Amino acid sequence: MFNPFRSSVLFTECDECNLRKNMSEIGACARCKRVLCNDHLHGSFARRLLADAGLAEIVCLRCRARSAS
Repeated sequence: MFNPFRSSVLFTECDECNLRKNMSEIGACARCKRVLCNDHLHGSFARRLLADAGLAEIVCLRCRARSAS
């Protein structure tokens, strides 16, 4: 039977921490195009909410640090 709420069977690794993560926990930086886990992509839960709502660009911590300096 079809179950729309089962967990994903697709996994990939974060380019920063090299941990294997579920595809729902991974994203790509709009600037450097690296594939990163939510922790390294957004940095905080508040930043992730802003990005998910379309109020902030999806940019990784490293790219944001580069543009701040």
